[in-house]
Amino acid sequence: MQDPREVSYRADEHTAVITQVLAESHLKPYNIFLHADVKGKKVADLGCGDGTIARMCIDRGAEYVLGIDGKADMIQLASQMSLAYRRKIHFQQKFIEDVVGDGYYDIAVLSYLLNNAQTFEQLVRQCKSTFSLLKKGGVAVVYNNNPWDIVGGDFMQYGFRKTLTGLTEGSPILFDYRPIMTDDIVNYYFSPEQHETAFSMAGFSEFAWKPLQLPDANPFWHDYFNREHLPVICMVAKNI
Repeated sequence: MQDPREVSYRADEHTAVITQVLAESHLKPYNIFLHADVKGKKVADLGCGDGTIARMCIDRGAEYVLGIDGKADMIQLASQMSLAYRRKIHFQQKFIEDVVGDGYYDIAVLSYLLNNAQTFEQLVRQCKSTFSLLKKGGVAVVYNNNPWDIVGGDFMQYGFRKTLTGLTEGSPILFDYRPIMTDDIVNYYFSPEQHETAFSMAGFSEFAWKPLQLPDANPFWHDYFNREHLPVICMVAKNI
């Protein structure tokens, strides 16, 4: 029986999105690495998917990366796509909230992980597991649904539509990447305050919201950034 925490979409379709949709292939890594200086660091890539961010970390000089994902076909695909990196990247199938770390890593990268939490308790457990992986002085860099965006909308120029079904704890948020993906990607809503509380309860001493930055002056991004709240946002939490 499939674990209810497991995402329902196919690994190969997910890979198609992150390679074909510029908001994923360009905007996401640009903003993650604004806050994650991985050179010479040990990195935990949580919710690693097909390992794209893990490989980017090594390409940017990271010493070692552990990729963790709860979906078996994601880990299989990540391993296949990372054969050239096999001495520096290892993958593990596990739900992050089930991980108990030993404070080994300098940086944790969480790309679209926390928005898979369906309850506040699960969100806190994910943050606690992240904290357990980080050494003193470690940093968690999060790329996630933006809880200040309570409108959603049609971003088909950028490859997707975002639909909010409610603003209560755990309300589904639907990301439609058709025709690339067969089904919606389902996220879950938690308020900004709930995110901040979860990180505090996990033990993080510093937390900051980091709105997305525009990577260049390309007019293509004008409509995407021409709104009060973007569909996604970064967070940075530190274990000082």
